[in-house]
Amino acid sequence: MKTNEHNFWPFTPKVSIITAVVVLLALLLITGLLRTYTGWPADSSGNTVLIGIFILSLLPIVLAILNVVIERGGTIGYGDLKIDFSKIEQLSNSGFTVPANIGVRGEYVADSGTSNILETLRAATASGVAVIDLEDGHAWWETRLLVLLAGADRLKKPDKIVFIATDEAKQQTYLGWARPSDLLEQLLKEDPRYLKGLYSSRAAAAQWALLGPLQPVPPNNNYYMIPPPPPWMQGTLALSHSWMAFSTTTGLPNELLAEQLLQHELGEIIENTGGAKHISIVHLDEVFKPVLIKKQIDKNWSNEQQTNALFSNEEPVIVITESGKYSAIVSTQSLCNEVLKGIMDNKKR
Repeated sequence: MKTNEHNFWPFTPKVSIITAVVVLLALLLITGLLRTYTGWPADSSGNTVLIGIFILSLLPIVLAILNVVIERGGTIGYGDLKIDFSKIEQLSNSGFTVPANIGVRGEYVADSGTSNILETLRAATASGVAVIDLEDGHAWWETRLLVLLAGADRLKKPDKIVFIATDEAKQQTYLGWARPSDLLEQLLKEDPRYLKGLYSSRAAAAQWALLGPLQPVPPNNNYYMIPPPPPWMQGTLALSHSWMAFSTTTGLPNELLAEQLLQHELGEIIENTGGAKHISIVHLDEVFKPVLIKKQIDKNWSNEQQTNALFSNEEPVIVITESGKYSAIVSTQSLCNEVLKGIMDNKKR
């Protein structure tokens, strides 16, 4: 292997790339063996470990880039570290803004009325990022947020929830983001009826899921009849809401049955009695402060502030704002890559 003497990183770019690939494969192999024989890493930390492996494998390439800069007599300062937001827009995701209270404001939802929230839930769970606009603090109830978080936690999508609100007359002010599972864990502590409703709804939905797709009704075979609950089915929630379990036009199971049943339960026991709590900026911080990630990069900050925020961020993503207003959420690695590209472009000029 031919190297250059007295260099910061003595290997050629080609060797650096090959080294990065070898390091990546070796770390993946070691991690696979550890998981097979020791059970580490657990499923909950798998993504974090993979991100760490990917970043470590890039080290030879980063060192090669720094070597080029040093060889050319260059220095890296805040003037070199710039984020080109025109390019970042192509890499970012602004997310799906969920209509207030999952589309039904200020009135309780139960039984047949739960159908009104299904389309909104489907749209929200089809996006990687869901944006919750608390507006003036009266737009969302805890119960509706619970239904959304329960679906996101179960379906693993969206995997990021962003909170915004109207703060001191400034609309869509960024408040923070978090993972649905973390938010759900915190919210369930607020009322014992939340946890009971969650378990009841998921147990009822799991029983109906055992029946599988329905068979069409002859002779036209264009309609599906939902069967009565089988003798082995247990629980009032499952037994009294068979009409929710399947689509009569496709015969397929309702993929959001658990969340529809949960909304019915919450609507009957909490919303119908006037017990639903509004989520304001203050209440959001009270409930979710341990898991809410507030780090951001604002387009109007100085280069120094932006790069400090970027390189101190330990999460795989970071939020972009403009004068405090939410703009999008973007991969931290993508931002770092753009900064490095900017350095190389400047050195070529």
